[in-house]
Amino acid sequence: MSHAREIDTMTEAGGGGARPARRTVLGLGAAGAASLMLTAGARPQGATTGPETTGSDHRMWDAIVLGAGASGLGAARTLADAGRRVLVLEARDRIGGRMWTDRTSMSIPVERGAELVHGSRASTWELIQAEGIATRRQQSIRGRLAPTTPWVDGSTYASLKFPLGAPTGPLPEPDPGETALAWLTRAGISPENRPILLAAIEVDSEQFDVLPAEWVVDTVAWAIAEQDVPAETPFAEPYDDHRVIGGYDRVLRPLAAGLPIRLGTRVHTVEHRAGRVDVRTSRGDYKAKTLVVALPGGVLKHGDVTFDPPLPPERRDALQEIEYLPVFKGILEFAGPVLPPGHPVPREWDVMTTFSKRPPTLWNASIGTPGYPGEIAVAWATGGVAQELLDLPESERLAAALDNVRTAVGDGSLQQVNASTYDWSEDEFARGAYPGPFSRRTGLNGPIGDTVFWAGMVTSTIHSSRNSGVTAARQALAALAAR
Repeated sequence: MSHAREIDTMTEAGGGGARPARRTVLGLGAAGAASLMLTAGARPQGATTGPETTGSDHRMWDAIVLGAGASGLGAARTLADAGRRVLVLEARDRIGGRMWTDRTSMSIPVERGAELVHGSRASTWELIQAEGIATRRQQSIRGRLAPTTPWVDGSTYASLKFPLGAPTGPLPEPDPGETALAWLTRAGISPENRPILLAAIEVDSEQFDVLPAEWVVDTVAWAIAEQDVPAETPFAEPYDDHRVIGGYDRVLRPLAAGLPIRLGTRVHTVEHRAGRVDVRTSRGDYKAKTLVVALPGGVLKHGDVTFDPPLPPERRDALQEIEYLPVFKGILEFAGPVLPPGHPVPREWDVMTTFSKRPPTLWNASIGTPGYPGEIAVAWATGGVAQELLDLPESERLAAALDNVRTAVGDGSLQQVNASTYDWSEDEFARGAYPGPFSRRTGLNGPIGDTVFWAGMVTSTIHSSRNSGVTAARQALAALAAR
């Protein structure tokens, strides 16, 4: 996903070969951030959680890594594999950060945070394949504008059709500062006449009354250009998001194996100077030649860690410009499959989105699980819609999620057997799910001298988080080698 623009709304148009970008189909892509876990309390090899430490803890380490999420573990693994002595400090009682596989709330493991592998070329695949983990590519994708409108196949050109007819004449140029909603109104495209892939942009990020017009212009132009392509024509490339079966947490095991990871260790102060850092924590002090900071941007923005001397003013200003996107994720377990025979959506469904509902998107979080007779539906929303849900009591949030399932299925009496949700903005070790479309992403990762290096912060997928950790570790290795 481009950090310059969170959702690419189109690829090359024309010739019948255009396809939707992987993060836009029916508003699902952010789920991966959501689109970004080892079981709570899991103990990776070498980890400790209590006040006990060993004498070696207080040695001079080559590197200390702050945070045991995907970025921190990616950094630590790279440093350790290069033969460097590395220590990982983690405030939680588990590794994974916003990757959190919950193995207790439902009959099968469910993901409270990151859930999808975005793209067949993601670096996560080497870990998945090494661990022999099963996955399922999301393929049965359906959406509709409202409960009274037909379901549309999101993998075909039907999702580019204007329900009331394509606009004629040239599209207006966006005005400076114009919102997507204002531009769509000027272009004569009402909510009832939005192609499904256009509507998907809104539910995977902020809504159109907030997003800039530039976010929708290309998709509208693409849809108009492709009106002559038969609706049943499949896109040239399949949707490329994959769900991990049996727990996404397992991809972290090869990263964490053998590393000294101190869980339950809150860092409050980093004292740094050329070639030396002293890290003050809730469980004692640690020292190292280099430091990799792999904490969420929201934590750094909040000032939960004090740097001495303070970070440069430009870095402090940049941290304050990190903005996290409100995200709602409600997880509902049902005793059996929710779709009745004869429903227009295939019974083995992956995604169903009713864009007028709040939350709008549902995806199947249990399909492909061997021997599981039930079904788990995840309800998803982002931006202002998500914030409206998060402002409600938890029971009302889950009732809204259930209402979407009942509406999609056509059964007002359907009832879940288990339900759960989690507000990442209230998590003191995250302070948000992942960065939104207006978050600053540049000027954040430059090293402080040859001693303090940065990873994660504003990444929103597991593979980009892990990759940022690898990059920071390589910078630290170069600095160590130069001394």
